Amino acid sequence: MKKNGFTLLELMGVLIVLAILALLVTPVISKTIKNNKKKLYDIQIEVIEKAAKDYAIKNKDLLPEEGEAIIITLGELKKSGLIKEEVRNPMTKELFSNDLKIQIGNSHNQYTYTVLEDEVSGDQY
Repeated sequence: MKKNGFTLLELMGVLIVLAILALLVTPVISKTIKNNKKKLYDIQIEVIEKAAKDYAIKNKDLLPEEGEAIIITLGELKKSGLIKEEVRNPMTKELFSNDLKIQIGNSHNQYTYTVLEDEVSGDQY
């Protein structure tokens, strides 16, 4: 007599092996996705900071004096054409608010550009 198909035990064995593989692979994939979102988030922040540097070059008269700082917003960077598209926070999948603040500081005649991350909504890490 010819036997076709698999027995219930063979199918159960395959399902158990697949379940074990899923349990082992899922945390690794989740961690990789989270790390990639963090890297993309850091890149988005760098893009905003670079746009703030370009803004400072175009608006030298607005730059702060020694020991001071000014605040500009993401909306100002968009209005000036330095950021052309909506910038999305990869952690929350929401757009960064136009009210996102970027601080331009002057310390020892060195300018610093910092996105005030406490202004960024959502869980970052």
